[in-house]
Amino acid sequence: MDREKLNRFHIALMVFNTQSGIILFTLPRITAHYMGTNGWLMLIPMFLLVTLNIMLISAVYRMGGGKSVFEILGASLPRFILVPLYLLLWGLFSMIGCLVVKQYALIYQMLIFPSTSDMVLKIYVDVLLFLYVTKGIYTMSKANVIFSLLLLLQVPLAFFFVKDFDLSRLTSFLFREGADMKEGLLRIYGAYLGYELSLFLFPYAENNKRWLKYVHLGNGITMFVYLLVTFLAYGFFSHRALLHSSFPILDMYAYLRFPFVERIQNFLFSLFMFSIVHTAGMYYWSSQAVMSQIFRRIPWKVIVFLSMVATISVGMIPKSLIKVESWFRYLTMAQLGFSFGFPLLLILLLLLQRRFKKHA
Repeated sequence: MDREKLNRFHIALMVFNTQSGIILFTLPRITAHYMGTNGWLMLIPMFLLVTLNIMLISAVYRMGGGKSVFEILGASLPRFILVPLYLLLWGLFSMIGCLVVKQYALIYQMLIFPSTSDMVLKIYVDVLLFLYVTKGIYTMSKANVIFSLLLLLQVPLAFFFVKDFDLSRLTSFLFREGADMKEGLLRIYGAYLGYELSLFLFPYAENNKRWLKYVHLGNGITMFVYLLVTFLAYGFFSHRALLHSSFPILDMYAYLRFPFVERIQNFLFSLFMFSIVHTAGMYYWSSQAVMSQIFRRIPWKVIVFLSMVATISVGMIPKSLIKVESWFRYLTMAQLGFSFGFPLLLILLLLLQRRFKKHA
């Protein structure tokens, strides 16, 4: 029987929801702090850089004829090189998945359950996460359609802020009073990360190049949401107010008033848990895909469980959001190296394989 193939539109939503993490709530402050006035404009060149990176991933797929990245690596590199490489990638993806949940749990504790341990909240999300990942990538892609809609249905809330939006708050200055543009570029690029996991979807996608356009579509949806959120925040708050707001989007939500629900920001942030489950789920799924290349006899669901158990102990170390963000900074740099370096490595190996075939 032919293996079921992922729907193209599902892939687009998977890319979008993997990229959209907690950074969505802090992005206006980050751009204002590091890039200065009208820092939201830097989202556009970062989008173009990500588009270039996705084109590299597309080149790997075309040159490899749709072969998985593990087949490409296994055909060129000896096992004593592959094993450390796979262990490194497993550690990177598992730690990102762990910290995504940890960050959400810390914010949830601060906003809603201050007397509850953040680890209790994290383990609760981890249980949902484990059940989600062990359903497999096909079920994950279908469930993510609902998760993405829950996130995208919040977009119309932007109309409620139009009456308080003032263009004069944007100012006529570009990138004034920024703290550190280099750091800002790293943080903004980190907001787009998640698309690189499409490298592991090669065996599950359609046997043609058209599905790769939907990776671009998912990235485009992310840019639209990011631009909408940051532009509204810059016109809703002053530049100074953005600098002193930890979560500008939640502060904006606090201004909403509905007769059927109080503290709408807490309700909307609770719904965001489904997005967190998918984001972390994609990283844990990718980590097991890598680790399964080393331990082929161990069921992949057991590898997911062991990966989550291994990272829970590490997740207990950071006790504050500042510490988690500091860890994320280093992981973002490693992930940035992977997102560009890994496709380039695969392209190089494919070129060498072609050359050896011609001389054989």
